[in-house]
Amino acid sequence: MEDVFYPGPFSFRMGLGRGEPGEFFRARAGDETLIAERKKILTSHPERHCVLLPEGEPLLEEFNEQLVEWGAIQSPLSGRELGQAIASDYLLLKPDDKGMPILLGGCVCFPSSWAFEEKVGRPLDWIHAVVPTLNETLGEKARSFLAQLQSGQAWLRTNWGLTATANLNQHPALNLPRLSAETDPASVRFRIERQALVAQPKTGGILFGIRLETHPLPTLKANPAARAGLLEALQTMPPEIAQYKNLTPARGNLLDYLQG
Repeated sequence: MEDVFYPGPFSFRMGLGRGEPGEFFRARAGDETLIAERKKILTSHPERHCVLLPEGEPLLEEFNEQLVEWGAIQSPLSGRELGQAIASDYLLLKPDDKGMPILLGGCVCFPSSWAFEEKVGRPLDWIHAVVPTLNETLGEKARSFLAQLQSGQAWLRTNWGLTATANLNQHPALNLPRLSAETDPASVRFRIERQALVAQPKTGGILFGIRLETHPLPTLKANPAARAGLLEALQTMPPEIAQYKNLTPARGNLLDYLQG
């Protein structure tokens, strides 16, 4: 858990490290539970979680080829079948003629309070516009990086959040409880998104994978390095970002809990 925090005051960072794409997408211990949950979600509301525009079909075809090459699946699958066969969420993007990545589809069963189906067909800067300061601080850097992705490797990064429920699927349509001043900090869950960016050399597409982990906040508190990292992040996070992350009402209680 401690590896998701960076030293110093909170800020949005690329925070990229090299990885091996097959290792990211291949099955690992614990995936059975995630896949079982994905099957339930895609059976009940596939339209919310699995969308593919016609322009994205070649990217899905290449993703299948990549997964077979990496040993993650045995043979090509449809988008929904693929969403039920691997534990990771996946998004498929391709730059337009101006170099702006456009989201063309994918399968996102475990969103963190955002509606994937509303983002499909949108450019990356539009998708990120809702996040305060993100486009200003990382927008151009991210576009430049994505334009230079090399095939054969994954670039890994992490994102984190705190939620009031243990639900893996935090789609806004579910109207789940949100953090509030009354939330017991000991009941809060710490969510980690481990993300991978992978080039698709045949189509020029960009594959974005997300592996979700969740941990009870007491588990994080018991880890000195993770506790110190979260404390500093909560103490230094600008108000507009804390509001976006739904931390403002609970921030005081969370700080008291972590310091206690």
